[in-house]
Amino acid sequence: MGPMAVDEFGEIDSFLNTLPDPAAALLFRTKLLELAGKPRERLAANRVLLYRVLLIQSYSPFLGEALLRNPELITWLEEQSGPKLDRVKTAEQMAEELARFSARTAGGNEIAAAAVFKIREMVRIYLRDCAGIATLSEITEELSNLADVILRFTLMLALTEEERLHGAPLTRDERGRTANAEMAVVALGKLGCRELNYASDVDLLFVYTGRGNTGDISNKDFFTRVAERLVRMAGTRHESSGGTPIYRTDLRLRPYGRDGDLVWEASRAAEYYRSKAQNWERQALIRARASAGSQAAFETFFEMVRGSIFRPDVLPGSMHDVRRAKEKIDRREAARPGGFNVKLGVGGIREIEFIAQALQLEHGGREPWVRSAQTLILLARLAEKRLLSESERARLSAAYSFLRTVEHRLQMEHGAQTHSLPATNERLTLLARKCGYIDSADPASEFQRDLKRHTLAVRSIFNSVLGEQREDRAAQRQSHEALEPGQEPDRFIRRAALALEKLGSQGQRPQMAFEDLTLTITEALKTTVNPVRSARGVAAWAESMESLAGSGEAGFELPNKSELPSLLRDLAVVSGSQYLSRIVVTPLALIEALTKAKSSFTISAPSFARELSAVLDPDATLAANADALRRAHHRLALRILLHDMRQAGTAFELGWEALRSSNLAQTALAEAVLQVASGMALSSIGVDELLLPELPFAVIGMGRLGHAGMDHGSDLDLMIVYDGGAPQQGVGARSSDELFTSFASSLIRILSAVTREGFLYSVDMRLRPEGKHGAVAQSLSGLLAYVQGRASAWEHSAYLKAREVAGHPAFGQRAKGLLLESVFDAASRNGSLREELAAMRNRLVKEKARGSRSNIKWGPGGMTDVYFITRYLQLRDRVYFEPEKGTTALIRRLNDCGSLNSEQGGALFEGYRFLRMLDHWMRLLLDRPLPEAPSSQTALTDLTRAMGFALVEDLGREMRDRMTRIEAVLCKILDIR
Repeated sequence: MGPMAVDEFGEIDSFLNTLPDPAAALLFRTKLLELAGKPRERLAANRVLLYRVLLIQSYSPFLGEALLRNPELITWLEEQSGPKLDRVKTAEQMAEELARFSARTAGGNEIAAAAVFKIREMVRIYLRDCAGIATLSEITEELSNLADVILRFTLMLALTEEERLHGAPLTRDERGRTANAEMAVVALGKLGCRELNYASDVDLLFVYTGRGNTGDISNKDFFTRVAERLVRMAGTRHESSGGTPIYRTDLRLRPYGRDGDLVWEASRAAEYYRSKAQNWERQALIRARASAGSQAAFETFFEMVRGSIFRPDVLPGSMHDVRRAKEKIDRREAARPGGFNVKLGVGGIREIEFIAQALQLEHGGREPWVRSAQTLILLARLAEKRLLSESERARLSAAYSFLRTVEHRLQMEHGAQTHSLPATNERLTLLARKCGYIDSADPASEFQRDLKRHTLAVRSIFNSVLGEQREDRAAQRQSHEALEPGQEPDRFIRRAALALEKLGSQGQRPQMAFEDLTLTITEALKTTVNPVRSARGVAAWAESMESLAGSGEAGFELPNKSELPSLLRDLAVVSGSQYLSRIVVTPLALIEALTKAKSSFTISAPSFARELSAVLDPDATLAANADALRRAHHRLALRILLHDMRQAGTAFELGWEALRSSNLAQTALAEAVLQVASGMALSSIGVDELLLPELPFAVIGMGRLGHAGMDHGSDLDLMIVYDGGAPQQGVGARSSDELFTSFASSLIRILSAVTREGFLYSVDMRLRPEGKHGAVAQSLSGLLAYVQGRASAWEHSAYLKAREVAGHPAFGQRAKGLLLESVFDAASRNGSLREELAAMRNRLVKEKARGSRSNIKWGPGGMTDVYFITRYLQLRDRVYFEPEKGTTALIRRLNDCGSLNSEQGGALFEGYRFLRMLDHWMRLLLDRPLPEAPSSQTALTDLTRAMGFALVEDLGREMRDRMTRIEAVLCKILDIR
């Protein structure tokens, strides 16, 4: 085929004028005309593809040149349309694609394949970015996923080669058995918090667990060679990206920096951070996570250093050190020639990160909710805890998004790690156009005005949190905390009444006088558990509503005068729950949920599933639908929360009935979420969700989900089981293992991913075969073989609660039945059943009930003791019992069949009900689920009032008595002395 005619691409002047740099795009179009073969044919035949290639080049000449060097990527880009371009690719999806790409193209050079794969994904990600398809958070998440995948790929290659040369690194486990030593590649910095830039270095720390050797070298030497090999491979320069390295690695954050060992045994590294590290080094660990390698090795290390990062009292000198570090940066930047540095300049990105991390260090020991590593999520959580004002959060978030976008446009000009604005007006104008100012008459001036507005806002807040104004801010907080209890509700009542009165003056309901509103709110607070907390919540809601009305926000209408008292009563009731802050719900959604809430509710998973499914848009991206699902879930959870908070102070029997209704409703809601999310997960891996009822697999619920005891903040204990021998129809050429592993990864992501809309559930899959080291999806035959041959007595007892909650109903029932039979069969052959369970119970008490306060979950006489007793008796006496009927029903059954005598049954029945009720109110009234009784006198007073006791001492006495009686039953049955 000869050279392409100039007009073969057609006239596209109108499109070129929409690009930041039309002249450069036109020149690039001429270069595309010189291509040969399939890429040129596809560009001529597909106008959308041509537009996308020109769009990429106009925003990034670096990627444009990469497309010319690798024209096969143009053909590949044509395939990235529709859902493929809309979705956020998970690390699992990228890993599968890299494995296939490497096998198909490497020709013995896997690193070259990784380099081409990276540039290919960068083209796709930047297209999503510049076309406005993806948000900033989605872009940085995908860039982080890409880095994780390539680091895992290079680690695999490095381990394979070193094991070939020296053998596997071996160690001894706690029982003296030979085991493999493991290494974790720990990500810090931008990669650690999943906010990687296009041209970021990757900050890494290498830790390993298990002293020993391979036979000819020590494990330390082995892992040092692995790390050196990984760094060399990651730094490979390849022509596909114009000679730039795949990733530049920065290892200076390891212990002792450049002078320290390249790899560290976990306990030695932990000791360094506990006793020798400077505050800024501990601060860096806020963002630590396992990017590649062994998750278990990372968790071993991080568990040892967690207490050194977040302390009940702030690290000595840490706030001063953060401020001094920024002052040092400012002095260095002031002496540097060139344009403004969006990362390090005054009011830049680093300042926002320092604000967030400083508050996190100061309060993270007491407030686990603010330990998030991602900046935008962290800012939102700091505002939720009122450590930042809502105005400060909004200004910092807007500035962060603006500055990170500018940073990305700068870096993708030439694929270089730069953060400084161009010096000439011509280049600044081009940058401004790339940042969205294309239609402006003077892009550079408008861009600079917005830049100044954002950076001034950041510097002002920085000074308030860390600078000259910090003492004033602290004094205001101390003054606020020093208010008398009787004064504080009055102050919030006045604020709420004033905001509602202003709404009336703006034409919004309710149009009531200030005095009437004050009286109405005061009455609403009379039945609340904590009037101060409730008043604060009502005031915050009313002021948010006033702000929305002032901004012209449409689409809401407050109740009229006759309906307002009821709304305010409900609002005051739910505001007494600190758990409410974990449910991401807007002021408008709060109105909707409260007005739709009923005194009773239908406990039906199908009904909940219909409500959840109704919010999904078949044309939306997975991320958009997942956020819609989160919002709908939060609204339904809020209805249950209101129902529960209304029970405060009621008689125990009525409260218990209400608690059981709440458990069943929350279990039904979790099942509905799993059913809807399962369909979404199938769609995300290219399987029609209509096949959901046909595919032979089941999502098995265990723990609280299994025995229908879900409560606020409960994890989902899950296991995914499939029929490995059945043919899979409509799923392409994938094997069952590939299909359900991909499905499980997607499902877990949908359930547990944290976005601006919060998250659905924490997922715990440690009860699957081999625990953390096992596959996320199990064949039924493999599961049954594990249960029969390798599962512990503790695992056998846990599987008694297993039941199908999503997937193919008939297969789920069959899997549950076979699992139960296998459990009973294996337990019947275990002559040490009682001794093994007693040993596990003692170990859990030792490891998890270390504090001085009563631990109602793990401590002696706690709820876990009840589980040990009942499950042991089930296994010993082969007692079949439907798990969804719950623990109290099981205790009755064991009593009726003679496994328990009446005295034992009574102690367990009444004790368990009391502890579950106490646990329920702790979940509602505290900001997170805790296994221990709180030390705060305010929290104890709230619990006493909610449980219907007159005095805190009465509540404590009852708790100790119930736990003592439970422990006595356990010691008798498990023969613990």
